[in-house]
Amino acid sequence: METINIRTTQNVVINYELAPLRDRFVGLLIDILVIFVVHICLAIFSSYVFSSESELLSALIQYFGVIAFFFYTLAMEIFNNGQTLGKRTMGTKVLKIDGSEPRLSDFLIRVLFQMIDFLLSMGVLGAIFIATSSNRQRMGDRAANTVVVKMNVNNMFNLKDILKISTIENYEPIFPDIKNIKEKDMLVVKNALLRHRNNPSTNNVAMINKLTNKMVLLLEIKDKPKNNVEFLKTLIKDYIVLTR
Repeated sequence: METINIRTTQNVVINYELAPLRDRFVGLLIDILVIFVVHICLAIFSSYVFSSESELLSALIQYFGVIAFFFYTLAMEIFNNGQTLGKRTMGTKVLKIDGSEPRLSDFLIRVLFQMIDFLLSMGVLGAIFIATSSNRQRMGDRAANTVVVKMNVNNMFNLKDILKISTIENYEPIFPDIKNIKEKDMLVVKNALLRHRNNPSTNNVAMINKLTNKMVLLLEIKDKPKNNVEFLKTLIKDYIVLTR
């Protein structure tokens, strides 16, 4: 299993498993299948509605699959948090190698390089680059400075999955300023707690300590918490109560 360490905006290093070639290939096949089904449905529909002698229509239908695949990939990755249907099925997603979220230009670069990585080379070139790259990057990933990682099942839950709201109806928040923290930052806290719970290794303990120091600084807390794990759990509980 190959992994990569990605430093978040909170200066916390999170270890991700790089998506293996098999998962990326299967995800690609799923996406191609989606476009193929849409293509067939469109062809059947157009044959009933339009004249079969229309050369323009025939040409559009012929090239629809290729064009639609690129637009589909671009739109899905932009609006679906770096995941196409194939990637979501395989539990993978696109991330910037520096830990930030990919921008529109990054997704566009990846899609444009799909022409070389997959279409013109029948997938051979992309497979070679993924298999031989230390970070499993195809040409499009290298150009956009992105990687495709496996998302741990435990990391796919929302904040509200951690605690049952019904058990804290009468709960009085201890740190009210936590409501000003962004949800994506709280998700980093949640993921760190899950990793620590599943594997209290030295790296995960260090991650908890760094997050605690960061939150103490952001919330301007004077007294240092006695138990970092319980402190972060309290922050999550306060956040849920104050933002639900």
